[in-house]
Amino acid sequence: MADGSKHYVCTLTVLNLLVLSSIVSAQRAAGRESKVELRIRPSQFVNGVPETISFVFVNLADRAVRIPPVSPCIGRYSGILKLKLDFSPVGPKRAGQGGGCGGAVDHAPGILKQAESWKRLKPGESLTLSYKRTELFVFEQAPGAYEFWGEYQPPPLTAADVAILEQAGVDFLREPLRSTPLRFNRTE
Repeated sequence: MADGSKHYVCTLTVLNLLVLSSIVSAQRAAGRESKVELRIRPSQFVNGVPETISFVFVNLADRAVRIPPVSPCIGRYSGILKLKLDFSPVGPKRAGQGGGCGGAVDHAPGILKQAESWKRLKPGESLTLSYKRTELFVFEQAPGAYEFWGEYQPPPLTAADVAILEQAGVDFLREPLRSTPLRFNRTE
């Protein structure tokens, strides 16, 4: 075999190994999905529209999953919880969209120390966090059609932090979530 052919075969082998390792890494990452569902639950209705929204994290996995704290839109080690709104008015007012965040405070200790304080949900358990719409920067009060949904964005952990958590066997909520939308109508 000529030197050029050996180099070509060697290069192809290295490329194949890189592609294979990427596929295996992606499969491992997909296998680590926490299987947590985000739901929203309305309460304290005024003229047919909820004033309070509860965000419910439900563990659908067959193992315990830790939920990092949520923050008011900031925080290196906190997830972000948002209430989104799609609004269609009854009258001449323009249609709009809105949304905001709500939550707890940011934490500064090392990632393993923080993970000890994260809420641990056993299979089938849930965690409920409730906020007034005004706390979530959703102020719309006009008559019209309201569609609300919740979104969760996981903390922006570094690769090193994720590796430390994985090596310690900490299974945690690491993927974005979106709830099923709920619709309401306000006539007054």
